[in-house]
Formats: sequence, structure tokens, C-alpha cells
Amino acid sequence: MLAVLRDRPEIELLDGQRYPKVSPKRTHGMVQLAMAMVLVRCLSDRGDTATEWRCRLGPATELVPDVAFVSFERLRLLSAPEREEPPFAPDVAVEIRSPSCIAEYGAKKTAAYLAHGSLLVLDIDPKTRIAYAHARGAAPRVFHETQTFEDENMPSLRFEVAELFARIRAQER
Repeated sequence: MLAVLRDRPEIELLDGQRYPKVSPKRTHGMVQLAMAMVLVRCLSDRGDTATEWRCRLGPATELVPDVAFVSFERLRLLSAPEREEPPFAPDVAVEIRSPSCIAEYGAKKTAAYLAHGSLLVLDIDPKTRIAYAHARGAAPRVFHETQTFEDENMPSLRFEVAELFARIRAQER
């Protein structure tokens, strides 16, 4: 089994390759917090939401989504240590792009989440204020800041995309 560095800088492992987790900045953190609050509001009766929740997708892949939601149904099947680092992808994995984001790596992470159990992967771009929704077997869907997010994979998850960027927008005034 490959050992993964657990101290700063945080490391993700994808297909045996080590990737440093990007050091979040203010904008990233604000969008991350907003997305976590949306997930808690919409889904707290169905499971747990956490930020930076490491998940093990096999011996060569460990990812740390910016925000994750895992259903109680799936969590109940795990031991206490496994709940800390689930051996599968979260039901909803959220990645927030940073200015130094590498598109190829993001696409590989999205594919890994979906291949290992995620129902929905949200790729949030604070710069363009767009949310990209990925689900297995479907083309990515694009949600602009002016739209309402809805997805049949998670019917209870419904929110105004502008919520994710409200604090950023307020600071620009």
C-alpha cells in the first residue's frame, strides 16, 4: 500500500500519482463555506456534510474533496474509523477551482469520483461564477450564477447558484 503524506502540504493520490492540494485562498474558502452551508441546509436530514473529507478509492487513489456529502445509509455500513475516511467516493463531491487549477487533473478527479460511487460531482468556478454538474452516464450540465441548481440524482439539492458567490459579490461593491 502506498503511504500518503498527511501533513502540510496536503497530498492527494490519483492512480498512484501524488498531487499537492492547492492552498486555498479567501475566495476559495468563501465559496467552499457557502457550498457546505447549502448542502447542510438541503441534505442534513439524509447524511453528513464536511469540508476536506478524505476518501479512499482504492490503494492508489485518495482524494480530498473541498466539500463532501455522504448519506446516512452508506455511513451506517462503515466502522467508526471508516466513517472518518470512507472507502468510497462521497454521494456528492464538490471541487472548487483555484486560479492555478489544472483542467486535466480536475477531469481525472471527476471521473474517479463518479467511477467510485459519487452520484453527483460539482465543479465550481469562482472566476466565471459557474457550477458544472457531472453525473454518471450524462453530459456535464452548466449552471450560471443567475440560475437555480436542480439535479435528478439529488432531488433535495436545490439552490440558487448566486448563493455560492454572494459574499464575493458583496465584497466587490
